[in-house]
Amino acid sequence: MAVGLLCCLPSSIVYAGGYDYDLYGEWRYIFSHTQDFPLNSTDQASGLNLYIDQRLDIGTRQYVTDDLEFTAELEIFYGQVTGDLDHVGAEFRTDARETLRGWDFKKFDLRQLWLRYDAPWFQIRAGQMYSYWGMGMLANDGRPTPRRFGFPDQGDVSDRLVLATRPFSMFDGWPSKIILAVASGVVYLDENCSLRDGDIGVEAIGSLVYRDDGIDIGIYVAGRIQDDEAGSELNVAAIDFFAKIDAGQGYSGPMIALEMAYLTGNTSRVIHADHINGVDISAFGAVLQAGWRFDFHDFLPAVEVGYASGDPDPHDGTVTSFSFDPDFNVGLILFDTVLRGISAMSAQESADPDRIGEPLPGTDMLATNGRINGTVYINPTISIKPLEQLTILTGFLYAWSSTPFAQSYQTFKNGGVATNPYGLTNPGRELGMEFDLGINWDQEIWGNLHITAGFQAGWFFPGSAFNRPDGSRHGMITRLLGMAAVYW
Repeated sequence: MAVGLLCCLPSSIVYAGGYDYDLYGEWRYIFSHTQDFPLNSTDQASGLNLYIDQRLDIGTRQYVTDDLEFTAELEIFYGQVTGDLDHVGAEFRTDARETLRGWDFKKFDLRQLWLRYDAPWFQIRAGQMYSYWGMGMLANDGRPTPRRFGFPDQGDVSDRLVLATRPFSMFDGWPSKIILAVASGVVYLDENCSLRDGDIGVEAIGSLVYRDDGIDIGIYVAGRIQDDEAGSELNVAAIDFFAKIDAGQGYSGPMIALEMAYLTGNTSRVIHADHINGVDISAFGAVLQAGWRFDFHDFLPAVEVGYASGDPDPHDGTVTSFSFDPDFNVGLILFDTVLRGISAMSAQESADPDRIGEPLPGTDMLATNGRINGTVYINPTISIKPLEQLTILTGFLYAWSSTPFAQSYQTFKNGGVATNPYGLTNPGRELGMEFDLGINWDQEIWGNLHITAGFQAGWFFPGSAFNRPDGSRHGMITRLLGMAAVYW
């Protein structure tokens, strides 16, 4: 279980300039085609082979004075416009595709509506805003991230008041570059909370950051008290450390980034016979990225290593499984397609009254919605810009389950012995390997108006964790992903 605790940290405390405004937006289409793969021991597939999504966002930034800024953004369209539907585990997941809602005006949403005011010694931000911290492992605004496959789009949004200051600005040198921020408010939308659906999540946040040219080091502590519309509760705190060294595009030098997060608390979303009041939470996740940036065509070879703790004993009264934010993409197929579908089937089978009777509280937490969960992975990538408009990205992904790989219903059926989706007890932890390739063209048309198009392809080879009892396993799975957009 991951909790997307959010922190809004201003990039600066002073914004120079008089009255000005900016109109911005994006109209994007995404095409996906994936081969069928079996989700359980009866070879049932989701049937979601082909789909096309669209999204239209329009926003404005009004720089009223040097000290006052206003930002507003509307999501006009968001969702699937054609293609296959996916009903597997639909009752227990937020990413099911049961209708074509991509042209439904009733689904429009307010994404941002906030003010920034700069006082002499501090900055205030108030309203509804995106949130992002560190590498986006725990809190992610859903905006595209360089050198990542896939196209994130959901984003974490909160209604909050933020107060930020440079407490040592009166000193010279590095102390003057320390930023202290505190915030509080309610969560509007993330993977654990939806204010529109009736969930009420109250949060309080404090962060301390040192920021200089090419260097960011910071830590935040955040707490959430949440009452779900379904009647369950979530009380959790997060400690997240982040550090990054990167000279940036156009310069040569090292690129190193690290994010580590620990979650602690309790929840009544999961109830066991021996723990009728809920369970404790104790989970850990980390990402390390290292590479060398060359000024020659922004050539950047890098390697990323990630870890999300698993839960080897789901009945011991403590949830130790950590999930990354769903907009933190790694690869194209394993997490975003294969494990997304298998975990949704796990929720469906675990709630089937013909199989286990009354489904237990917590069944709706089984579907990953594409998140990295209970996994160790290594992901080397190489990116290069041979032309100003063209970016080429290649990647290799190798992943293991951080605890014995198991599917909930099959494990229950086998008396608690770890069993994979196909009925094999004590399978290996090797999830498999994946090769990915992507190209993107970004063409300026006039001023801020751009047209961009991208194509990505992935080839996934399942590992021993997906073996069947007879020793066989599914062959290579291919996914093609395309994107076309206009933005300004």
